Amino acid sequence: MIPINANAFTFPFTFINESAEKVIPELMGYGFSGVNLALNYHGSRDLLLRQGVQLKYLVDGFHYYKCDQSMYEKGALIPAKSSQYSDNKLIETVIKTAKTNDFKINAWAVYMHNSAIGMENPDATVTNVFGNRFLSELCPINPSVLKYAIGLTKDLCNRGISAITAESLHFHGARHGEHHERFFIQLSPISEFLFSLCFCTYCKDNFKENGFEPDLLANKVKLKLQGVFDSQDPWIGKELSKEILGEIIGPEILDYLSCRENKLAQTYKAIVDVCNSFGVTFKFVDQSPLLDMEAATATENSWQVGVDNMQLKKIVDFYEPLLYRPSAEQVAYLAKDYLTHTGKNLTAILRPTYPDSTTTDNLVDKISKLRELEVSNIDFYLLDTMRKKDLQSISSAIN
Repeated sequence: MIPINANAFTFPFTFINESAEKVIPELMGYGFSGVNLALNYHGSRDLLLRQGVQLKYLVDGFHYYKCDQSMYEKGALIPAKSSQYSDNKLIETVIKTAKTNDFKINAWAVYMHNSAIGMENPDATVTNVFGNRFLSELCPINPSVLKYAIGLTKDLCNRGISAITAESLHFHGARHGEHHERFFIQLSPISEFLFSLCFCTYCKDNFKENGFEPDLLANKVKLKLQGVFDSQDPWIGKELSKEILGEIIGPEILDYLSCRENKLAQTYKAIVDVCNSFGVTFKFVDQSPLLDMEAATATENSWQVGVDNMQLKKIVDFYEPLLYRPSAEQVAYLAKDYLTHTGKNLTAILRPTYPDSTTTDNLVDKISKLRELEVSNIDFYLLDTMRKKDLQSISSAIN
């Protein structure tokens, strides 16, 4: 039987409420070999259960350590002092204890989903054809955002971590990221995509540098969307695809999407090069399976967030998709999709809790299916929310 290398995604609360000297041996006893520790994260409200019933709030865009500004080059967006710890006691203690126990600490880093930086720097956020800014979403094409991402990566890699577990290093959809969002109009996936498509200065410049006319394209998209908002959405019931976008807008929108995919691939290359220079592994957390929870496969949807798998699979060290599905068969089918189309080292992310895995047998079946596919790296989300029985289910499934 293939041995499983298992990490747990975890918030800082795990090591705030209890010492690393207590937590790490406990996790090793369940069969974990490391954690993906959230060292910068977006805002959330979470019901946490592992260390007693707690309703906790995470501050948007907070860095759970004291940032080293020397890691950020001139022109980079830099986290505000109010968005970081005043010292490094927590991370230093955790990493020191982990090394003593041969336990890996990976930095779980959220890159582009950052309202704290976005609200302070609105020009650095995703901007649609109406000039609306998505303040929770930094634009990865923006040079100052790229420099922030590189500085963040250097700062984390310099602390003795084993890997960067990179989340949100891409574009997002129209409804991603805000509390109490209100869209009191029926919109198709096509309209939502066009509404959230970034046409900021830098995205348009990127298109222009490749020999195209960004303003002409932006005007065509705006005109189509204006009709949707003035009357009704003519694309209700139609699936979002590149082909239908080409029919609706014209072939130039496909060129636009290709240009941003190429630019985003360059961003990944720059960040992975930083990781490699420190001897740190880069793991790409792929949220594509969440774009359509009913879909049997996911890699064909990656373009919606600006990711070209043909390029990315040559750059990143590991693909780490969110295989959030209720049945073992669905999880296996998604895993096969990634193995077929990325050809990369694969780390599967599973939720061992509701709503995906409500019994130990269900989780055991999922792990068995992944073992059959020779997927031996499996990470579990989210430690802080797990009860003792959830940890016992994981132990039963992986050991």
